[in-house]
Amino acid sequence: MFAPAQSYLFDMKATTIISLFLTGIGATVIATSAPASATTFGFNNITGGDTVGDAFAPNFSFNVTDYGSGKVLFKFLNNASSEQALKQVAFSVDSSVSGILSNIAVNVGNSGTVDFELSSQNLSQSNNISGWDGTTFGADTKGGNGNAVQSRESLGITFTGNYNAVLAAINAGTLQVGIHVGSLPRGASDSYVSTPPSQSVPEPSTLFGVGLVFGLASLSKANNGKKWKQKQFNA
Repeated sequence: MFAPAQSYLFDMKATTIISLFLTGIGATVIATSAPASATTFGFNNITGGDTVGDAFAPNFSFNVTDYGSGKVLFKFLNNASSEQALKQVAFSVDSSVSGILSNIAVNVGNSGTVDFELSSQNLSQSNNISGWDGTTFGADTKGGNGNAVQSRESLGITFTGNYNAVLAAINAGTLQVGIHVGSLPRGASDSYVSTPPSQSVPEPSTLFGVGLVFGLASLSKANNGKKWKQKQFNA
């Protein structure tokens, strides 16, 4: 049997060891979480271009995520509640940041029945976009309309590139992203171009790690306080 003082010290040591161990797990989750963050961009109508789809621009967006291992992920989202379909994605890189993106790969983590293929087709109405480079690269729908990015579906495209440099280029307008959308009312289509970011969102895995660390720290503090009061009472 332990004496009261010895028992208290044993309880304190055991609690401390367990807390440090579990907190270490939380820290490991944070350190190994990938990707770490995602920045969301929206689309604007193209000034001087068609106006048929102007009202639908807010239905589309894309996230840029640090994908790890020197890669960035562009995920294109269709939040429309109707039949609008995203059929083409195109990128324009200014000569001042040439080489910022390389080794393009499509259909990375798609959701739904989305299927795209690489394409060098220029974006419709891009002649009205200031600074747009005609040597476009990107992707088009492979096959029929059913493989386009329909409502609540997504398309993933990865590149080799530096995450922070890519964000800076989009903000500066030296890297522009365009999309072409079809299946608008009366069979119309329209194109849109990227706008500055609307929000930066930590990934769920990072939030879990942070929550785990702070949660365990609070639990450890509460347990230690409870044991201390109990020992004082028993004494």
